[in-house]
Amino acid sequence: MKMRSWKVCFMLFMIALFALSAKSFAEENRPFSAQMNLVEILNSQPAGTPGREENEFKLAVRAPAEILNRSSYVLSVIKRALERALLNDLLWRAPKFTGSNYSILKTGLGTFSFLDIYLDSPEMINLQNNISYRVRYRWHSRSSLFKYVTQSHTMTDYPHRCEYQLKIYDEAWNEGFNSCSETRFEYRNESFPFKIDDSAPLPPWPFEKFIKPAMTGKYKNFTVFTAYDYALYLKKKLQKSFESIFLEPSLILITSRRRIHLGLPNEFGLKAAERGMGSAVNSSQAILITLDTSEIYSVEFLELYRYAVYACARNSLTPRLAKRLRSALKPVGCFTEIEFEFERNIQAALDYELENCVNESEKRRLIATKAAFLHDLKKVAEIVAEALARIDVKTEYGTSSKYQRAFNLLKSSSLYKQ
Repeated sequence: MKMRSWKVCFMLFMIALFALSAKSFAEENRPFSAQMNLVEILNSQPAGTPGREENEFKLAVRAPAEILNRSSYVLSVIKRALERALLNDLLWRAPKFTGSNYSILKTGLGTFSFLDIYLDSPEMINLQNNISYRVRYRWHSRSSLFKYVTQSHTMTDYPHRCEYQLKIYDEAWNEGFNSCSETRFEYRNESFPFKIDDSAPLPPWPFEKFIKPAMTGKYKNFTVFTAYDYALYLKKKLQKSFESIFLEPSLILITSRRRIHLGLPNEFGLKAAERGMGSAVNSSQAILITLDTSEIYSVEFLELYRYAVYACARNSLTPRLAKRLRSALKPVGCFTEIEFEFERNIQAALDYELENCVNESEKRRLIATKAAFLHDLKKVAEIVAEALARIDVKTEYGTSSKYQRAFNLLKSSSLYKQ
């Protein structure tokens, strides 16, 4: 009876809160939806990281929950299998071109939590055309993510990364492999345009202020590169003649990620750093292996966040209410996959060298080098799949982006609203 009582009180509180705040929300001009003026965007000079080719190999994972919930154990199995495989020089091709050997780097072995807010039009134009346009936040722990959403003002609960990502897949997945164009706009001093004068805004990047620029394509006086490449694709590839598009969140994805980085000292990572494509500190990162468990949430997730903001501003967000808000954030589905990525900075430098190479012999070397890296990428996936099969973790080739897979699961849930 007591359980029912607090639930009823909580629901009445939420209804009252919504009624009181409806006018306030309207006055804030719908912070989680906006029109993007495509003509204005395309007539502007974009800022950020231009689109780069990203090669990705993906395995969908199926296993008993008791195994997947122990992601550190699964990752340790992967790590041991790779350590053994790296001792066999005959398995790998890229080292023949770099004069160095693969190793497992100490960096990147931690756990990260991502909150991805996927954007789409009411007609779902992105979903239909295999476009993933998302606002991504990153934390060091899942618990900090949820504390931040319910208005923790402790620095350790703040996200340490906020960025916009646009991924355009022009091809179907082929035995788990796909290549896409990825464009970014990152709020950090290591990336353009903020790299010029260290002017990146500091955390915590509140949702109500930092989601909308991805949709309008404007942050202060900058045109964000993700919006520019998005508008360009709509115009050229899809031949859309409309002048603007309305965007809003279509789903929320919270991903717990554990990863392993394979390092291979090489000339291209350093060249990428010299050209501002990446950091010299990470120049030897060659292949990234990520174990991702993703939880799917409906867009009501953002409404609960707004309730918390409203209550906090009026000193009515008690620890007890914050805890109840966190417990109300329930996923509607979950899936696990492993991604294997050829490091984008090395690939970007390789592609730049190829594009500007006039010597035929050198061009052949560059083409062979890129092919060798892609061979090794698929070899890593093969080794990992075999190792997981031995502990009853089944894998199969990935056939869709995270956005497509998550939306299909969301659509089948009772919370999906058309």
